[in-house]
Amino acid sequence: MKNDVAKQLVEQNNNLREQLSPENKVYYEDILVYMRTFGFFYEELETERHLMTILQDILEAQKHDESAEEYFGKNPKEVVDQLTKQFDKPSWKSIFKISGWIFLISTFYTIVGSFTAPTLQVNVFVILLNGIFSVALVYGVLKLLHLSIYIKKQLPRLIKFFVVWIMAMIPFCLFFLIQLYTPKQGIVKIGAPFDWIAILVILIMAIVYVIFKKKREFYGGLIFVITLGIFGLLLRIPQTKEFFQDGKNPTFAVLGIILAVALFAIAQWLLLRKMKDEN
Repeated sequence: MKNDVAKQLVEQNNNLREQLSPENKVYYEDILVYMRTFGFFYEELETERHLMTILQDILEAQKHDESAEEYFGKNPKEVVDQLTKQFDKPSWKSIFKISGWIFLISTFYTIVGSFTAPTLQVNVFVILLNGIFSVALVYGVLKLLHLSIYIKKQLPRLIKFFVVWIMAMIPFCLFFLIQLYTPKQGIVKIGAPFDWIAILVILIMAIVYVIFKKKREFYGGLIFVITLGIFGLLLRIPQTKEFFQDGKNPTFAVLGIILAVALFAIAQWLLLRKMKDEN
């Protein structure tokens, strides 16, 4: 029930924001991002109710030719900080739900990443460490985004690019180090014919979920999974496995990963263009 009300408020918020003047819209959307990143682990309904109240106040002020800055002041961060102090404590239900999804996604891509290996195997320790690190990473990114909204100092574009690039590479390197140095005692191997059966089941489940749920934001990830799945099946089907030297040729694995990443990037780019055109 609460989720339905929150979704309705989000939709209403999206529609009402279009009535804001360009200046007021920039002002309000900073508040929106600041509050939503703060309230990520709180009850969504509480955050959306406060955001709707602020939006309605700005729209009312706008009717009387008063800007959002004139109404709330030049430092909205102080106003919002006072408001968020009234929030209830973080919802453990929300925390476990978000953490659980992150853990499942991390586990899923850890398993998919082993499709192109000669032996389908999963390291239980890697899954646990990836899950823990994924939760910490999401929290850190949200916290950083939350704090950066009202940082007034503008950095040159080149420096911004390198800062973003370094921040993006740090998690990638940490995931790689986890994969490389995690103890091998936790490895569980899946032999034939259960390996290619497992790949088929994962592919079918992924396709059914994304297509039937119409999760177009996952189209890029689905193409990534399908590409690695096809490579994994070719490696294990008797008619084609000899051609790929039973996966012992590292070129095979590298080619599979490069192609999967490239198709993922193209799919995401096309999706973003379509969403931009729709908006």
